[in-house]
Amino acid sequence: MTLVYLGIAWMAGIVLAAWLTPPPGLLGLAMIIPLVGFLLWREDRRARLLSIYGLALLLGAGRYLLAQPHFDDRALATYNDQGWVTLTGIVAAEPDVRATYTNLRVQAETLVLEDKSQHPVRGLALVRVPCYPEYRYGDRLEVRGLLETPPVFTDFSYKDYLARQGVYSLVRRPQITLLERGRGNPFWATLYAFKRRAQDTITRILPDPQAALLTGILLGVESGIPADLMDAFSSTGTTHIIAISGFNISIIAGLFTALSSRLFGGRRATPFAVGGIMLYTLLVGASAAVVRAAIMGALTMIALHYGRQADALTSLFAAGILMTAINPHALWDVGFQLSFAATAGLILFTAPLERQATRLLTALFHEETAQRLVGMINEALIVTLAAQITTLPIILYSFRQLSLVTLLTNFLILPAQPGVMLWGGMAALTGLVWLPAGQVLAWVAWLFLTYTIRAVELTARLPYAAVSLGQMSSLPVWVYYGLLLGGYVVSRMDSAQRQSLWQRLSHRLSMKALIAGLALAVILIWIAASSLPDGKLHVVFFDVGQGDAIFIQTPQGRQVLIDGGPDPTTLTAALGRRLPFWDRSLDLVILTHPDTDHLTGLIPVLERYHVGRALDPAYPATSETYARWLELIAEKRIPALVARSGLRVELEPGLVCEVLHPTSDPDPEDKANNASAVTRWTWGQVTFLLPGDIEQEVEAALVDSGQPLEATVLKAPHHGSDTSSSAAFLQAVNPQLVVISVGADNRFGHPSPEVLERLAGWTVLRTDERGTIEIVTDGTRLWVRTEH
Repeated sequence: MTLVYLGIAWMAGIVLAAWLTPPPGLLGLAMIIPLVGFLLWREDRRARLLSIYGLALLLGAGRYLLAQPHFDDRALATYNDQGWVTLTGIVAAEPDVRATYTNLRVQAETLVLEDKSQHPVRGLALVRVPCYPEYRYGDRLEVRGLLETPPVFTDFSYKDYLARQGVYSLVRRPQITLLERGRGNPFWATLYAFKRRAQDTITRILPDPQAALLTGILLGVESGIPADLMDAFSSTGTTHIIAISGFNISIIAGLFTALSSRLFGGRRATPFAVGGIMLYTLLVGASAAVVRAAIMGALTMIALHYGRQADALTSLFAAGILMTAINPHALWDVGFQLSFAATAGLILFTAPLERQATRLLTALFHEETAQRLVGMINEALIVTLAAQITTLPIILYSFRQLSLVTLLTNFLILPAQPGVMLWGGMAALTGLVWLPAGQVLAWVAWLFLTYTIRAVELTARLPYAAVSLGQMSSLPVWVYYGLLLGGYVVSRMDSAQRQSLWQRLSHRLSMKALIAGLALAVILIWIAASSLPDGKLHVVFFDVGQGDAIFIQTPQGRQVLIDGGPDPTTLTAALGRRLPFWDRSLDLVILTHPDTDHLTGLIPVLERYHVGRALDPAYPATSETYARWLELIAEKRIPALVARSGLRVELEPGLVCEVLHPTSDPDPEDKANNASAVTRWTWGQVTFLLPGDIEQEVEAALVDSGQPLEATVLKAPHHGSDTSSSAAFLQAVNPQLVVISVGADNRFGHPSPEVLERLAGWTVLRTDERGTIEIVTDGTRLWVRTEH
């Protein structure tokens, strides 16, 4: 227990130093007091301990003061907010890839100011760049842009957030020149390359959002998880599922222990297991929560190696002291706070809650039945409640939201998480060796992942699933933890040894495994059967925000994607929900024109899916993203079709796609919108006209061309812009239904009031109001399904 109180004193010193900012000289003088106390009363155990705790408090304060930045003429941040600069440096960490941009941490070398003066500098800059072209760890770049101090918002200080990570400068929307590759440390370059390969394997064996969720759980990369799904996890209080935790670390330790025991013997297994934990920690990014779990896991392994009893609470505070000694700012990392508090809750409150639950259930049932029931609800409810006791104030203060369904959601999804980890991990590792075998294992992982996602989404939709609290003072948080700490100290005076949290599996494991395997097989077969084509044409207008993405499934099951919207994460998640879980192919991908709100989402589609054919209007390449589209078509040898008037594509008997526009090679001086590939799809008596973003001059040319424009369903051109949907064009098409693909509250004001007025009298469905819109037809009748 001495180390626990030592850790409390050390961390309290860090907090007090941040609050009071004492002069270093005064702090040095204050350290004399506990040192003298220790020397004078070293025979008195209580006085000796108080002196040690006092010294720990002052040392914690001193460590915080030493960690404060000191800017001189060579510090990069000295040149913040002085206009345009040209910065030369090396990408010093794994690129943080988001949906529409990438964050690069660039270690600065030299800086050229507007007056052409050159300065040697040191320090990290966060550089925000487009997703394409891709940059890697170790790239040497020339960055031209505005070097800024990170902003401070009303309710969040981005400046302080980055400062805790050693970043004090920000460059947004820069001009980048790649100077050299491979300037990084070979160890990190190899590790990041392996991580990229593992991510690529997961995306190839699983659809999104299941692939994105598994990538977050196994590799700590959460950026691919769709925003709506992350909101659902947040609303249900289950974001801890995505975070790397002690469960991941225990599995890694077990794998390395088993492997090294076979190779080198049991006594030599511990160093390899600890090394494996360290390697995995570095692989997944070494966030505060992961490092905490890794240190505790390593300490436990070392204690067992030397035949010592591992004390979880002592290990927790040892991890806390070590982490804050390396970086005192970790104490303000919400991930560290939640991980530390949750682990403390599990250690301190699981056993008492378990005993209380046993006592209550024994009053209602036979003792054996009561113990069995407690075992069933232990992890799903008791463990969750124990963690909630210590994390709730942090959650309320940091996220200003109270989830009322967190116990229910955790009860539903926690039993599935071992399956996610084990099957997902095996699928990823096997896929790295042989992709088809990994694909088969991924089908089982898909079940657990899909169940988790559906349970979270379902409970998040319940009324009052989460209650917004607004900004709250930190005082109730401190009072709560003060009372909790005091109660714990009192309870420790006569506390007994903690009982084991886990129960051994029944001896009838083989029979249970057989039954579980058969059940999984039946579920997979049933899901596969329900995913078979139904003989109808499905046209789905995905809700991808301010952009277009249309998915078509033919009566015989062929699959077409037209455009990809502005956000790759949103599109791949929508595709993952639509395609069968085993299917990673598209028969035809169409790019109507290379604007980012149509093209960006298609890049990961070409990277991850097998594409039978690609069709686009062959507009001259004007962006890095479009260049990447063309590069992938060539690299993957995808048969390419050029969209020209008169081209007919018959995907299957009776289903015809006709290209109505463009009639000739697009002029690069013309708008890309007017180069859009206009396609007309016919199935039986039903037609769909999908005109991309054409404007009124092209509409008029189509009307004058004499080509058949009549359609049952029209996608409104250019998201309902007033530059499109002319009265003459609408009259020529004369649709029964008009779909407008548009983002909510977009900055363009789409759809325009003028267009909505022209559409009066026709049935209009909008993705910003209805979400994803699916139209199903048997060639005669229409069925419409909307998300909202």
